[in-house]
Amino acid sequence: MNHLDAALVDAAEAAGFDGQDFGQRGAALVQLESGRRAGLEHTPCGIAVYVSHHLPYDAGAWLRRAWRRNHYSCQEDWPVQAALSERDGNTHLVALTRIADADFSPQRLQQALDYLARWLDAVRDDAY
Repeated sequence: MNHLDAALVDAAEAAGFDGQDFGQRGAALVQLESGRRAGLEHTPCGIAVYVSHHLPYDAGAWLRRAWRRNHYSCQEDWPVQAALSERDGNTHLVALTRIADADFSPQRLQQALDYLARWLDAVRDDAY
């Protein structure tokens, strides 16, 4: 395990990914208390961090709101990619950002997870 991989495991444990094995793909997934899922993956472009929100209805409208939020928030510190994912017959809105290997730390990981949760909350609130 190299230095970055060890730091990733330490940061993941601090963020609640206790006992996660990053496996061959270098990825881990955890169910958050909010019911959302969060994931980490070590990629050639840095650490991908994502949070997904279960969509009870109208996934297309949720994705349009997410893309609109992306357009109007593109100047913020955390660029977000939004997509739909289907798991176990359920549709989820996935918000993903990346942390460069050189910038990675437990604090930066927690900031990314917090930002994505707030970002998804804002998309949800745009519906009402």
